[in-house]
Amino acid sequence: MHMVALRVEATPGSGMETGVSETELSGLEADERAYEQSPDSKETFLEKDPATVEADRPTPVQEQVPAATTAAHQAKDEVVVHVEKIMEEGLGGLYATLPDDAKPLFRKKGEEAAIEIASMVRTMKMQVARVLRLVRDWLLTIPKVNRFFLEQEAKIKTDELLEYAEARREDLSKQS
Repeated sequence: MHMVALRVEATPGSGMETGVSETELSGLEADERAYEQSPDSKETFLEKDPATVEADRPTPVQEQVPAATTAAHQAKDEVVVHVEKIMEEGLGGLYATLPDDAKPLFRKKGEEAAIEIASMVRTMKMQVARVLRLVRDWLLTIPKVNRFFLEQEAKIKTDELLEYAEARREDLSKQS
């Protein structure tokens, strides 16, 4: 769609006081031209006093996280450690037989799953299907192992993780 803009030109000495020439502008060009003629187009950010600019700049928000929490993120907290213990239970010999190229992936997936499950335990919002899927996906990184064994092991570990979450919930309710 083209917009037609009419421009009035005064041509001196031609006898015509106003001449009208027609130019075609795209919608974008018309918008740009209108913006250039508006008072909003004047850029004044360079004209501000530097002291005013510093005062206008928002100050960074200080994290209101206790020091103990930040230390827990640097080192694994007790919930993550306990979840990892449940997950690795009975798999020590299997891990030792893993090829060297599979060990980092297995460890990484296990840590990611443990962290996610630990966050569910902390918030006391355990999603059984999600826990089962995380554990199963982690165990599936083990090459050349019977899939039925992995399914069974995933169900056992999920049950143990749910028991831990329930025990933790009861302990916290007794404390309060």
